[in-house]
This record gives sequence, structure tokens and C-alpha cells, in this order.
Amino acid sequence: MLSSAGHAREQLEIKAAATKQIQAAAAKLYSTEPQNIEVRLADRRLILPDCATDFDVSFPFSDRVTTQIDCKSPSWRGFVQIRILNGINVFRYNSALPKGEVLLRSHVSRQTVSAETASTNRVRVLEDFLGLKLVSSVRSGEILVESQFDLQATPSLNPPNTSGTGAWISRQIIPRGNRLRKETFSWEIIEGRVPTDLIPLEADFPMFEALRDIMPGDQLRRSVIKMAPAVKKNEEIEISLIRGALTVTNVVRVSRDATIGESIAVTNVESGISLRARVTGIGELELL
Repeated sequence: MLSSAGHAREQLEIKAAATKQIQAAAAKLYSTEPQNIEVRLADRRLILPDCATDFDVSFPFSDRVTTQIDCKSPSWRGFVQIRILNGINVFRYNSALPKGEVLLRSHVSRQTVSAETASTNRVRVLEDFLGLKLVSSVRSGEILVESQFDLQATPSLNPPNTSGTGAWISRQIIPRGNRLRKETFSWEIIEGRVPTDLIPLEADFPMFEALRDIMPGDQLRRSVIKMAPAVKKNEEIEISLIRGALTVTNVVRVSRDATIGESIAVTNVESGISLRARVTGIGELELL
């Protein structure tokens, strides 16, 4: 029988191996590096079995947080929380390409890497470089950088930024479908070629939602956002009812997407009672 110290050492080794397996699986699924995946296995109350083979790692939910790990011998199943650390978006070549090759979308894949791995001269907007020729050969897995391309061949597409143009830069991951919030972006002067569809400084952020996942370091462009409804299905909104000197505040859940002026059904989160409300602004309701 193992001593308590021996059992603790065994658990440390098992958890270290499981952590590497989970990091590798999550990095592949979420297009990032293993070191960007934080695996939460530190709780001593969680005892992992000494699995005869590697754990089967899966992600049964779409929350980007829950990991399922299974062992066949002995039969065991557990759930582990992970956290995807903020990284920097880059593009990597899927295969080696020769000098003079014209860049196609199928040549590259998107990945999130650490700041140490990313190049300051990296290609930030893939669309600006599609159709350009490589000035040197590249290796599979190499990060796309601007100096790899013949920018002089198409000077009319997007000239270099010489006027100090600024752009909104994402500071965290914004999942597809989420409403934009100004505090998750910073206004920065950008270098290199200037995209033609940048969102201007005076943008009204709550009016838009993400069309795809927006990663840290991404420039905010019209191609990655769309107009958002004023209120969204299942959104929880605080609403106040004023009767003379009395003000009652409740939180209600929205039944469907709706625009300003529409009348919709809402549900009191605490009591479950159904009510009617009119949309009066972005994330704002008035009880009828």
C-alpha cells in the first residue's frame, strides 16, 4: 500500500501527464498553443485513476471551458475545467511554398500564440495578402509576415500607412454572436497597410455583434461584425417600474431578439412570471 506521500507523488505524475494530454487536445481544437491552455487540476480532492492508456479527451459542450476525460481501464469519467489564456492571432502556412507562389486562403490556417512567438511584422488581415506573390520560399508551420510578400506588385490595393491611421484593437477573445463593448478594445495607431473597412473612432459599439470569434490583437473591421438587435434572446436586463415614490427593480429574461420600438414577452427571473415590455434602447426595456 502506498504511503500518503507516495500517493501524492503518484497523483502529481498522473495529473502532469493528463495536463499535457488536455493541453494538446484543446490547443488543436481551439487553434492555439498548448501553453495557452490552463488546466485546472490542482484540487487535491480530485483523484485521477492510474489509467492503463492515455485519457480520452473530449469537449462535450460549447462553453470553451469544460473538458471530459475518460479512462477505459479502469473505467472512469471526469470533467475538468480549462481556461484559454489570451494570446495573439497569427496565420501559419499549412505546407511549404516556393518563391513566387501566389497566396491562397487554403495555404494558411489561423492560430493563437503567445506574445513571445508572434512577430511584430505578422500579417494581421489575411484578405489584404491573398493573391500576392511570395518573395522567398516558406516552411510548413511558419508564421506569415509582411516581408514575405511582394507588396510593390499591387500598390493600389492598400498603400502603407504613412498618416498615423488608428484602429480599434481587441484586447480579449470576443466569441461569435456577442455584443461588442468599448472597454474590450483599445484605439491604437497601426503600422503597415491600412484596411479599407476599419471601424471609425466614434463607433457605437453596442449596436454591433461579432460575426466570428474576434481574437486579441485583431483590428475591428466591418467584415467581422454585423448590426445587433437592441435586445437578444435570453439576455437578462434590469428593468424598473416607478409608481409614485415607489421604484421596484427586477431582472427579466428576453424571449427573442428584438429592435427598438418592438413589444415582446419577458420573464421575471426571480418569480417566473411572464410580462410584456417595449424595447426602448440598446439593452433597455419598459414594462407595459
